[in-house]
Amino acid sequence: MSATLQALGILKAYIGNRAEIVVDAGNTVRETLHALNIPSDVVALVVVNDVPQSKEYRVQEGDAIKLLAVVGGGNEWGTNKRINE
Repeated sequence: MSATLQALGILKAYIGNRAEIVVDAGNTVRETLHALNIPSDVVALVVVNDVPQSKEYRVQEGDAIKLLAVVGGGNEWGTNKRINE
């Protein structure tokens, strides 16, 4: 039993920069992240078959999973310039 997983943005590096990989069905998303050495706290959103799910969702045969990363940086002015320059 298997499903496909796409890790988008910076998360793609955790799956060898591949477009998608095959993962086992039957585990939770959190267990799958752990098996792939993806820190769960950097995953902001899990989408399964185009529906947002929690990391406790149990992966089913044929699921298409997408992972989106937490994004941060910049400042309130939208630039990377230091404030008191």
